[in-house]
Amino acid sequence: MAKWSLARGPIIAGIALVVVVIGANLFDSAYESVEPVLKNKQTIIDSKTIPLNQFINSTIPTGYLREHNVLLMHLIPLSGSVKLFGIEPSGMTFEKESKNGFLYHIIQKSKSEGIYSIQISNSGSEPVQAGVIIGEDPYLSGNCNSGIECYTVQAAIGLVIVGIITFIVGILIGARDFRKENKTRQNQF
Repeated sequence: MAKWSLARGPIIAGIALVVVVIGANLFDSAYESVEPVLKNKQTIIDSKTIPLNQFINSTIPTGYLREHNVLLMHLIPLSGSVKLFGIEPSGMTFEKESKNGFLYHIIQKSKSEGIYSIQISNSGSEPVQAGVIIGEDPYLSGNCNSGIECYTVQAAIGLVIVGIITFIVGILIGARDFRKENKTRQNQF
């Protein structure tokens, strides 16, 4: 019985970490297939080649944006690797790296009028061709009409939150059980 009580906290924490990873992967997969349901799409960069160790710049006027937006980038070849660096009109910056020839970044429209500046640098080992679009995020804006897929992001966020809370509970149970076991051992001697 003592062995089980010492193991239950770490087991709960381990299961919680698996739930967090599943939630994070579900979130990413939702955005990998979001393009067909994007609203108000605008092309920012139309298949532009980025030479090795070079970069390209572009801008996004705030007039292109809705309240919640998602920027999508597709690369050819899929093995290509780029880094996105952006500056919002408010001066805040963001960075993201591509994965398997794809990159997404969620942008909330800035209250400051101005232009979003983006720079895409080729961090891979060969030239890449990049295409970038931006559109209204159907998941966060509430303007999704593609059925059950509309709830994927909320489910993913829920899994991550539940996983984190359960991880903390597992750690607390493990610590309590460890203290209890130590106290029992001390009382035996």
